[in-house]
Parts: sequence; C-alpha cells; structure tokens
Amino acid sequence: MKKIVTLTVLLLFVGILSYAQDSIPRFKWLRTGVLIGYGVHDKLIKQESDYDYSSVNLKFSNHFFLYNKGKNNFELLIEPSFYRSEHEMLNFWFISHTVENGDALRAEYMQLKSMNEYVLNIGIIYRRAIANNQSLYALLNAGPMYIDTNTERLKKGFAFSDIMALGYNYSFQKFSIDAKFFYRHVSNANIQKPNFGLNAFGFEVGCYWEL
Repeated sequence: MKKIVTLTVLLLFVGILSYAQDSIPRFKWLRTGVLIGYGVHDKLIKQESDYDYSSVNLKFSNHFFLYNKGKNNFELLIEPSFYRSEHEMLNFWFISHTVENGDALRAEYMQLKSMNEYVLNIGIIYRRAIANNQSLYALLNAGPMYIDTNTERLKKGFAFSDIMALGYNYSFQKFSIDAKFFYRHVSNANIQKPNFGLNAFGFEVGCYWEL
C-alpha cells in the first residue's frame, strides 16, 4: 500500500511540474500568506502504536491560478515549509534481536528526540465557492524534503512529504483567513533504508494577502 501511495505521489509531482512548465505564461498569483500548524501521530486518529511523532510547522504559502469555471477553481500551490518535530520509538521489539547493534539502536531510538524537516511542497487545490467571500477546498501536494535525524522508521537525509487536506477560507477586502485539517506522510521512496515512514494528522491556520 505504501508503495502505491508513494508511486501515486511521485507521478502527481512529475505531472504538476510538467503542467507548470507548459502553463507558466498563463499563471496569475492569487494570494500569498503564512500558515502555522500542528500534527501528531496516533492521537487525533488511531494509527500504529509503535512510535510517537509530532510536529509544529511554519509555511510560506503561495497560490496561482490554473483554471476556473463558475464556482469551481483549480490552483497551483507552492509552499516552502519548516517542521520542528519530535519522535520516540515505543515498541521495544520493532528492532529485532537479530539486528546488529540492536540494543544500542533501541537505547537511541527509545529516547525522545527533536528533529528539523525542510520541505518544498508543490500541489493542486480544488476550491468551491459556497457564499460571498467563502470557499471550501481539497488539497493534494507532494515535494522533496530533508530530515536531519535518523529514526528507526526513516533514514536521515532526502525524503518526500505528501499531504492531503480539506480546508475553509474566508476573505475580506485584501486579506483572508484559512483553516484546514490534514493528513501527512513522510517517506523516501525506498531510496534509503529504513523507510517505514512517518504519519500524522493535524490542523493549520493562517492568513493570506489576496493579490
């Protein structure tokens, strides 16, 4: 299942870049803003109990026009992001007793540790106007990232950050406020081992300047 998700996201990422390359002359910069968020594993929604993972994030979010028909809008999202995360392995037996240096790895990974994640997400937004100055939207994005700490689930270094989200936006004059609920998956497409991935559900809020 994870391989299917990773392949789908990679194809989406390549498709977005190809479309963007062909469509740049038609782009219109719609809004730019700042978002803050919080995500957590196995707390808001029950998931695996092998590990704890949480993050706070800061994003510089930019939306560009792609297509419009009536109340339906499609937008390109470009979003440099920073995540400050915490991780702790909970399942002692996640690392087998046959693994070389297994005891040392358990001692390392079963300590709460802080990590930095640097991400550039590119995605597609479908937005539906529901009333004057209000809209609902669905978002799917993917992008390269760098994580600076090894865990039992993901190797330090290059990886991908994949996000699905549902949100609400309310605009007034030249500004808008935004709130969304998201699911995030981090993995490296088996470029390095381990690659069990990290998952989180969370929320983001922010403010945009409407251009």
